[in-house]
Amino acid sequence: MAFKDFKTRVEALGKKKWNFVRASFLYQQALKCRKCDPNVAMLLLCSSADAMQLVGKRNSWRNFEKFYKDYCSSSSKKPPIKRYINMKPPLTLTDASFEETLEYIYANFRCLYIHEGIGRLELPPKGIILVGSQLLDKFKGKYYVINILEVLNWFAYITKVFLKFFD
Repeated sequence: MAFKDFKTRVEALGKKKWNFVRASFLYQQALKCRKCDPNVAMLLLCSSADAMQLVGKRNSWRNFEKFYKDYCSSSSKKPPIKRYINMKPPLTLTDASFEETLEYIYANFRCLYIHEGIGRLELPPKGIILVGSQLLDKFKGKYYVINILEVLNWFAYITKVFLKFFD
């Protein structure tokens, strides 16, 4: 797309254009951080959705939730997160719902990192091979299994939706 066409589309957003510009910047920064610091990348992806201010200022969770619920295509709403139906034999895994996943990501990848400095996506140093890539975690009385190698890439993919406006 030519810069002139891009600029015309951004200008058409009116008052929301700067929200889009900030969200796009955060998204691009997240992509830069994806390999060197996945926790920061996940935080920036969450913040890019909030930057769109779909609900308003100082409504981080509601902006985040509305962005993903409204703009994520139904074909992309299958996260690499599963949860145990029960914790008694036989153990049975099922796909976590998209809503459960949003709540989990916000609480455990965004809030836990930004408020407590606890990251969940640490990868081993270069040259070390990660054999087990599953994080087992209890959240709100349910047990989740998260593929830490896939969750960031999936989340970056669904966050890119707002950039599709300019394709």
